[in-house]
Amino acid sequence: MDKNSNSESDLSVVDTEPAFILQARANERPQDPLVSCLLPAFNEEGNILPMLQTLHKLFDEQGLRHELIVIDDGSRDATVEKVLSEINQLPVTLLQLSRNFGKEIALSAGIDQANGDVAVLIDCDFQHPPDLIPSFLAQWRRGYDMVFAIRSDRHDESITKRAVTHVFYTLLNFGERNKIPENTQDFRVLDRCMLDALKAMPERNRFMKGLYNWIGFTRLGIKVRTDPRLHGSSSFNFFSLLKLGATGLTAFSNVPLRLWTVVGGSVSVASIAYALYIVIDTLLFGNDQSGWPTLVVAIAFLGGIQLMSIGILGEYIGRIFTEVKQRPAYFISRITKSTEQLKQEAKK
Repeated sequence: MDKNSNSESDLSVVDTEPAFILQARANERPQDPLVSCLLPAFNEEGNILPMLQTLHKLFDEQGLRHELIVIDDGSRDATVEKVLSEINQLPVTLLQLSRNFGKEIALSAGIDQANGDVAVLIDCDFQHPPDLIPSFLAQWRRGYDMVFAIRSDRHDESITKRAVTHVFYTLLNFGERNKIPENTQDFRVLDRCMLDALKAMPERNRFMKGLYNWIGFTRLGIKVRTDPRLHGSSSFNFFSLLKLGATGLTAFSNVPLRLWTVVGGSVSVASIAYALYIVIDTLLFGNDQSGWPTLVVAIAFLGGIQLMSIGILGEYIGRIFTEVKQRPAYFISRITKSTEQLKQEAKK
C-alpha cells in the first residue's frame, strides 16, 4: 500500500466529548506550540534517518516548532551511529538507555524528557503514517487531550494472533467501566496535561495503553490503516505479545483471579454432586467398579486446576515483588543533543 494513501478524509472520527468541554480546552491551546516527537528505537538502522528527515520536513511545512527525541532502547546495530551522523542537521535529542528495557519503558523515558506543549508518539518503521500527524494535531487543537490511532484491520496477521488479541481485550475490559478500545496503537498525540499525569505514575510494570486510558482527560480514537515496514522486520514477536498481555492483565484487571475463583467453586460443586451420585448408586445398585480410572482422572484434573491457579497468583505476586523493590524503571547512559537544541536551551 502506498504510504500516502491515508488522508484526512479517510479518517474515521467520532466525537464523544461534550462540545463545551472541548471548546474550553481548545481555548487553552497555545498559538505557537512546541511539539515533542518521541521515537522509541530498537535496531532501526534502516528506518531511523528517513523517519527523522520526514518528520522534520513535515513539521517545518506546518510551521511548527519541534524537537525530535529518539529513545535508543539498547540497539545492537548502527541505529545510534546513524542518528549521530545527522544530529546537527536536525533538532534531535538522542536518549540512550543503558540496556534494552522494552518499548513501554522507552516510551516512558521519552515522556520524562519531553519539553513540548504537545507530544507525538510514533514508531520509526513507517507503519504509523507520518502524514496523519497534522490531522491528529488538528483534533488536539479542537480540545482533545489525547488523539490515538485504532488499527482499522488485522488482515495481515495470523488467525492465531488475531484470536489471542481479541481474547486479551475481552478479558481486560470484562466488568470494567473504563474500557480500553480494542486494537489501539501507540501512535498518538498527547497534551502536556497527559504527559505530566503519566510522569506522576510510579509503577514499574508499565502497560502504556492502559495508562493512557486510565488517566482520562478528553480523548478521541481514529481508525487508520497500518502500512508495511520500510526496512527490516519487527523484533516484537508472538512471545513478546504474550508477555505484554500478561503485564496488561495483571496491571489493569482482576478478571483472572475472579475467573479461577468461579472455576474452583464450579469444580467443588461438581465434586459434591458426583460424591452424592456415588453414594446413591452404591446404596441402590451396589458398586462393582474399582473406581481407579475415575480417581486418576479426578486427581489429574484437580491438580491441573490447582497448578494453574497457583501460576496466576504467582503472576500477581511477581508484579507486587517488582513494585515493592522500587528500582528505577530505567537508566540513561548518555544524552546527546543537536547544536540547535543546545541553542534553544541556552535562550531559556
